[in-house]
Amino acid sequence: MPPFHRIPAMLAALALATALAGCSVSVVDGTSPSPDTSRQDPTPARETDPPSTAQGASDRASLIAAATRTVRCDGEYALMDDAIIVRVEGACDHVIVNASGSQLVIDDAALVEVIGSSNVVLAGTVQTVRVNGNANVVHWTGATPTVSDIGSANTLTAG
Repeated sequence: MPPFHRIPAMLAALALATALAGCSVSVVDGTSPSPDTSRQDPTPARETDPPSTAQGASDRASLIAAATRTVRCDGEYALMDDAIIVRVEGACDHVIVNASGSQLVIDDAALVEVIGSSNVVLAGTVQTVRVNGNANVVHWTGATPTVSDIGSANTLTAG
């Protein structure tokens, strides 16, 4: 085929591709409206951004109300799920947070260990706090525990 005969075919393909580029397809099952996915947030939140939850009793009540999971502690509790809000009821010997972007409300614990990053832990009385991750918030209401923080940009507060 001579090169001049390819030009109309290439122009037609280019015009078709340009026309279809603005189209979008969505599947609707009839149970709820589908979100508009054609627009994107210009600054999407990163999973490693520090949580925006401040410490305190009112935030504790808000997190408890927003909890997506409530569990009873039977000695040890390990949180391994990212981006979840968990309420842990009862006293724990050992609480491990090996997640990112999660929020945890606990009663009392002998040891709270945070290995992940960008988590919020609101606790009652704690004897020992160990933080190995980055950009975590750990807040307790009892006496100041023994604290070990080998991560960076962590906020560890009493009140």
